[in-house]
Amino acid sequence: MSKAVGFHSSPNTIQQKSDDRQPQVLQERIEKRAYELYEARGATPGHALEDWTQAEAEILHERGIHRAA
Repeated sequence: MSKAVGFHSSPNTIQQKSDDRQPQVLQERIEKRAYELYEARGATPGHALEDWTQAEAEILHERGIHRAA
């Protein structure tokens, strides 16, 4: 008797994918990326809005989320 072998996603992978779209998780990722952009620019103040909007666009794009204009 042979066993069929197939690919199955683990519950953790499925949970992680759905968690990535939770508002709190998205905000944390955007905050982290905005800070990375700030540091990459030499920690020069005065560009918080630019850093945030760029980070937000990157994170939403990589997750396939499109904002309404």
